[in-house]
Amino acid sequence: MRVAIGGVDPMLTPLNEVLERVDNRLLSPEADVRIWGTGFPLLDDALGGGLRAGTLNLLAGSQGEGKTTFALQIARQCAKAGQPVVFFSFELEAEVLVQKMIAAEAADHAPHSPASVYQVRAAFEGTDGGAGGLPERLSRYNGGLDALASVSEFAPRLHVHRSTTTSTNLDVIARTIKEVMVQHGEPPLVVIDYLQKVRPREQMAEEQAVTHVTERLKDIAIEFECPVLSISASDRAGLEPGQRMRARNMKGSTALAYEADVVLILSNKADIVARHHLLYAANNGANFREYSVLTVDKNRSGRTGAEVEFRKQFTSGRFVPEGSVVSEDLVDERVFVE
Repeated sequence: MRVAIGGVDPMLTPLNEVLERVDNRLLSPEADVRIWGTGFPLLDDALGGGLRAGTLNLLAGSQGEGKTTFALQIARQCAKAGQPVVFFSFELEAEVLVQKMIAAEAADHAPHSPASVYQVRAAFEGTDGGAGGLPERLSRYNGGLDALASVSEFAPRLHVHRSTTTSTNLDVIARTIKEVMVQHGEPPLVVIDYLQKVRPREQMAEEQAVTHVTERLKDIAIEFECPVLSISASDRAGLEPGQRMRARNMKGSTALAYEADVVLILSNKADIVARHHLLYAANNGANFREYSVLTVDKNRSGRTGAEVEFRKQFTSGRFVPEGSVVSEDLVDERVFVE
């Protein structure tokens, strides 16, 4: 965060300082982390390495497609890599997010029949039929104890802010980020779940409010030199059958697509694959429903249009990170086949 010195505008940078800063970073890469890996290799490749400092990244998709799961998986990956994270959760309690992370870690440690989200939840609530604390209860499930140890190791770096529409405004978000920066000595990955729940300080109409919040989140990313990853709801057109969701379908304002540096769209593969694949695939393509297609709808730092598929493992609170490039033809009209 820049501070004015001697009346000089802190946002005014001579190019010689830019060259010197880049040279110092290349000589000491550990001193200035500029890219946050997502943990999804093909997505990182499409984004030029991952999420970049000073960028606003939007993740959109229809309801139930796993947006929170995807964002939480990125947050977990960054925390495991040693980077601080602050997750503003308007939707879920911190305990629920931890349960999903433990189940996801269990799947990493025990690929065959790992502890599920439901089993981890029962252990947390003491309704699993076991006894003792978390270690004793989770040790009954494949990968459970290793998952708890792994989450415990990176837990100090992952901060969950239980956010509400009445109390968590832009000032609170900025202040919280600053506190996390002071604690860790470096900028964090900032996750907002989700953007349309953030309210400006003053009362505004919905479209005006979304525009203001979007612009301010972009300012926050630049000011704190961190990536902001925000989930975005879709509008009615993006939710109704008959149209594949695009950046223009994000709810509230055209500023969402304009201000964002990266726009990612999650879609159910069965809804957007071309009809002939459904007709000639086994079981009319029922297996397509096991995959989400992530489309890079906008990318200021690299190529746009990349389409990568990831297998859903929602019982383990995650996507399988080793995805693949979509080989089938995709369409903008959702297709339903009996």
